Amino acid sequence: MRDRMPLLGGLGLIAIAFVIGSIAIGHGIRDRNQNNVIVVTGSAKKRITSDYVIWTLSVTSTQASATAAATELSGWTGKIRSFLTGQGVEPAELTVQPISTEAISKGGQVRAYRLTRRFEIRSARVREVTGVADHSATLLAQGIPLSADSPQYVYTKLSSLRPQLLAEATKDAQNRAKVIVKATGASLGNLRGVDVGVFQVTSPNSTEVQDYGVYDTSTLDKDVTAVVNVTFGVG
Repeated sequence: MRDRMPLLGGLGLIAIAFVIGSIAIGHGIRDRNQNNVIVVTGSAKKRITSDYVIWTLSVTSTQASATAAATELSGWTGKIRSFLTGQGVEPAELTVQPISTEAISKGGQVRAYRLTRRFEIRSARVREVTGVADHSATLLAQGIPLSADSPQYVYTKLSSLRPQLLAEATKDAQNRAKVIVKATGASLGNLRGVDVGVFQVTSPNSTEVQDYGVYDTSTLDKDVTAVVNVTFGVG
């Protein structure tokens, strides 16, 4: 009996080792299958035309007294309003902001007052407002020290465009993966995962790319680009 105990103990150790080995082999096969994947980048691009415009302009008067500056600014404000109305800007599209006032001091004393009035136009009539901006130099010809920003063009339907571009980008990734896998003699398996990148909204034919995305507002026409990283199984 005493001689059989070491034998039984040895067999037990062998059995345990066999089980552990089987588990290790099983994990090895599973890990190998999980790693048998390919990650491919796909993209899709669409040219769009902006459907909304934002245009801001301002005028500033600097005078020795606040009263004189306010009087001058009031006259210029009336002329700017008349110009915008005459160019077809609708009241609902125009916001006239309150006057901002700055006292200019020198040597501890107020020497002058700078008063500024800002105007903002927001409209879906993109081309019409662009035309108004193009003619704003006529105000300068009248002696009004106008400061005008370039119109900002945006596309309000970007959210509805996202699903279409993401689907096209994923399909592009699948086509690329098929070509790569075919060249190796393997077969493309099921989709394992999709990592969606940020959208890039750039001027036409631009190569600009930012990790956090680009939204160019300087051009009427834009390119919207979607990028995805897609993981497929490989058989």
